[in-house]
Amino acid sequence: MKIIGPKSISTGLSYLFLTLFIILTVKSIYMFFTFGVGYYNWTYSQNFLSEIVEVAKTPQLVPHEFEVHFKFKYPFSNIQMMMGFFTLRTFVFHTFQHIFFCLFFFFSYRVFKELSHQNIFTAKIIKLLSIFSVINILYAPLLYFIWGYIFNANIDLSILMTCFAFLFLGVIIFFIIAFFKKGYELQSENDLTI
Repeated sequence: MKIIGPKSISTGLSYLFLTLFIILTVKSIYMFFTFGVGYYNWTYSQNFLSEIVEVAKTPQLVPHEFEVHFKFKYPFSNIQMMMGFFTLRTFVFHTFQHIFFCLFFFFSYRVFKELSHQNIFTAKIIKLLSIFSVINILYAPLLYFIWGYIFNANIDLSILMTCFAFLFLGVIIFFIIAFFKKGYELQSENDLTI
C-alpha cells in the first residue's frame, strides 16, 4: 500500500485525524457548556442539569480558592467526564488543553489530506506545516507557564517530557518543511522547463 498519494495510508490518517478533531471539538463545546452551567448553579444556588453537573463545597479544610469542587458527567450516562476544583485556573488549563489538541488534530488532518493528493510539493502544504510547527513549539512554553506560574505547581518530569516532546516535534517539522520547500522549488523549475 502507498504511503502518500490518493488512496494511501495518508488518506486513512487524514480521516482518522478529522474524526478525532470532530470528537474533541464536540467534547470541548460540552466542557464549556458544563462549566457555564456549573458556574450558574453555584452563583445562583440552582440545580440546573444536576444529573450531569455537580458543583459543591469541598468538605475538607482547603485553601479558600479551592473550596468548591465539580464533577461533570457525559450526557445520558453516569460516566464521569472530568472533576476537580472549580476555579478560574482549572478552567484556563482545560481550555488551553482542549484548544491546543483541537488545533493539533485539525492541522494533522489538513497536512495528511494534502499528502493524499497526487502532487504533494505545494505551497499550501508548506504553509500548513509551518503553522503546525509553530503550534507545537508554542505549546511547550505555554504549558510550562500555565503549570508553573498560573497553578504555582511543581514542574514534574511528566510536564517536562510533554513540553520536550511537542517542542521536539515542532523542530522536526521545521526540518520537514525544508525538504518540502526544496521539492517545491525543483517541481516548479521542472514545470517551467516543460
